[in-house]
Amino acid sequence: MEWYKIFTPELKELIESKNLKGLSLLLKDIHPADIADIIRTLEPTERVIALRVLKKTKIAEVFSLLDPEEEEELLGYFTERRAKVILLEMNPDDRTQLLDELPASLVKKLLKLFPLEEREETNILLNYPPESAGRIMTTEYVDLGTEITVSDALEHIRETGPDRETIYTCYAINKNRKLCGVVSLKDIILAKPDQKISDIMSGKVYRVHTTDDQEEAAKAIQKYDFLSLPVVDSEDRLVGIITVDDILDIMEEEATEDFHKMAAIQLSEERYFRAGYFKQLSGRVGWLFVLVLASTISGKILQKYSVALSSIIALAYFIPMLMGAGGNIGSQSSTLVIRALATGELTLKQWWKVLVREACAGFVIGAVLGTTAFFIAIFLLHNTLLGVTVGISVATVVTVGNLAGTATPLIFSYLRLDPAIVSAPLITTIIDVTGIIIYFEIARRILNIPT
Repeated sequence: MEWYKIFTPELKELIESKNLKGLSLLLKDIHPADIADIIRTLEPTERVIALRVLKKTKIAEVFSLLDPEEEEELLGYFTERRAKVILLEMNPDDRTQLLDELPASLVKKLLKLFPLEEREETNILLNYPPESAGRIMTTEYVDLGTEITVSDALEHIRETGPDRETIYTCYAINKNRKLCGVVSLKDIILAKPDQKISDIMSGKVYRVHTTDDQEEAAKAIQKYDFLSLPVVDSEDRLVGIITVDDILDIMEEEATEDFHKMAAIQLSEERYFRAGYFKQLSGRVGWLFVLVLASTISGKILQKYSVALSSIIALAYFIPMLMGAGGNIGSQSSTLVIRALATGELTLKQWWKVLVREACAGFVIGAVLGTTAFFIAIFLLHNTLLGVTVGISVATVVTVGNLAGTATPLIFSYLRLDPAIVSAPLITTIIDVTGIIIYFEIARRILNIPT
């Protein structure tokens, strides 16, 4: 049980008794993330009361930690003045994310409440392409002129720091606001007061452009352990930064999207209960409909081998084993390759090495499963030739399935298509069709079954 839940009954009691002073004291020392979790357990009117006793800066922190649908619901309970205060206290990137989720009519209404400067800033962020670095960046960063001294820099940080999202990494710019370097707060504090920023900064600074995909920013922060990443425009002028907390949200969204694709689910990025019931059904049924049609090919192939099947009915006993083994190993190998491609551990240039590695792995696993299937067939039916047929078939299908599961994501990636759409159900369907052909062709030759 989370520790903050012990406060929930007391908090509800304070709300019911309208003891706002006691409620304020109770919430004063609780972390915003815990308050957000507490808020979720309350009724809508109780949420509003709990938020109203907080300081405006803390309300904005709590608000930014809520889900978009929860934020939208709460905004409906606040007056325009209160909503304006909350939104203006939020970080620009969090505010942009919220407005991006709201209906256009409500966004237009809220933007009219903003001062001109904040309205223009928000419109600029909203006009960047979806899922771009510009869309998720914040404009609250510390920039320092390259020619100012360390003492002047410290004074600038003291003055502007309280309104910035982070002060631990500062960015050096020239008179044209072009990004020249990066300098940490530690380096500034340890430097001599009369040293210039250009003397202590690092000129090698990784940057992304406003139109770059947000995944590129996420990979850079993950690879180099940055706390923040500068964002520049087409003329290399510093316009914002992306912080590590934004990247965590992106990684969660991207992982969710990939999980949906790999499970053959076409859903928006809305949460489970946020998406409508019929919207969820339509997102799932599309791929399933295609896969059902593809599965009819398996039935057609079985019809082709109906003579062999009627000659030795026992062949049918092992079809589920064969299809399951091939489909499962195909799903495993495709998942491994897709994950390696997504994290950058694997590149297309290594395709030959990957295929050889997985061919060997498929052969070894196939040999183990094939031997197991051979003894199972012998034990169940006391037929050596049938056991040999099943054993060789399982070994072959597992090897082919592993190669197919490896090669398909590589082919999709080469064609510049998202490898994640090579879903496990699709791989399974492909292996089912090829597995049946392999099984009956081997059986026809070993058991001398007429065509």
